[in-house]
Amino acid sequence: MTENTHSPNDSDCEKQAQQELQEQEELAGPLAQFSRTFSRQGLYGYFLIVLVLLSLYLMYGVIRPFMHTGIISIVIAASFSPLYNRILARVGNRDMLASGSVIGILVVCFALPVTVFLSGLIPQAVDSIRAVNDWIRITDFDQLTNQSGILSAMQWLQQKLPFIDPLELDIKHNVTLFSKSAGQAVISFATSALGDTVTFFFHFLLMLLMVFFLLKDGKKMLAAVKYLCPMREEQEDNIINTLRQVSRSVLVGGLLVAVLQGIVGGFGLAMVGIPALFWGTVMGFCSLIPVVGTGLVWIPASLYLLIVDEWQSALFLLLWCALPVAAIDSFLRPYFMKDSARVSVFFIFMSILGGIKAFGILGILYGPLILSFFMVMLTIYGEEFADVLGEKPPLPTKK
Repeated sequence: MTENTHSPNDSDCEKQAQQELQEQEELAGPLAQFSRTFSRQGLYGYFLIVLVLLSLYLMYGVIRPFMHTGIISIVIAASFSPLYNRILARVGNRDMLASGSVIGILVVCFALPVTVFLSGLIPQAVDSIRAVNDWIRITDFDQLTNQSGILSAMQWLQQKLPFIDPLELDIKHNVTLFSKSAGQAVISFATSALGDTVTFFFHFLLMLLMVFFLLKDGKKMLAAVKYLCPMREEQEDNIINTLRQVSRSVLVGGLLVAVLQGIVGGFGLAMVGIPALFWGTVMGFCSLIPVVGTGLVWIPASLYLLIVDEWQSALFLLLWCALPVAAIDSFLRPYFMKDSARVSVFFIFMSILGGIKAFGILGILYGPLILSFFMVMLTIYGEEFADVLGEKPPLPTKK
């Protein structure tokens, strides 16, 4: 008869060891568990990963023509999801009706006004550039610079900035070059806009269709993506929430403030006789540029009014743009962009400039999104390797 060599203490030790191993696996997270499972699969696991990567590459080739449209649709759907949820609660959880209502609001409140706006913008842009060129051609800039006020201003500038000699600058030549380049840009934009009208409307209709289904089935799609992602749920939620907040902040805090500044600035320009539709639009785009912003429009406009001896109009435009227009940037922009307050304003501005350089006008949206994704991934990296990195250094205190 054989004796049982295992004591109750041995059994307890094995259970404790298994429990500790299970706790370590839970602490390691899904990514470590995925790595161990993948290593056990051997050749089958590698073959499966290759097939998945191949399918992703082929799928990228299919959706590549609509990539920008899809990203914009995701941002719009994320921004209007609170409105969708409120409508959904009022219509008895009928998701198709709620999605259709949001699409109707987008068309009525945004698409139709933008269409009417563009139909009047392009002709006024061409007329404005032509008027500027005519004024440059008939104006004697040498005589202007000899006026007492302008001459004293140039002398003061030369004293403050001795490395610049304003009197030696060929003002007419430089202004003419700038005007020609601006005119060519406007004409090329108008030509491309008219030539790509069919393509634009196709992508616009496709965007509305994408937004409809993203609002209707977005939660299911997001749950499927989170299921396939081997990260911890709190990490996934951190990435998703950060990108959602930043996209809303950029869409509302950036673009809405630009529209408001363009409208308010356009009223001031119209009051002094400057074509408001075109130059107000330019002012709205300039508001997205850090530091200088709308000053790229209203400062030269005020100087022009001073040159043609319209002092009262110049003073009015200067005060109008320095007070109401600047107030929008000082008060409304920080309020709308409070969700992205964790990121330095300097880095947001740099991401916008870099995004425009890399992606064109869509870089206004892509730049902050990429910056936020980078920042949240750095945060997750710091949390995962905290034991290796050590304690965070204390933040410097202001003296």
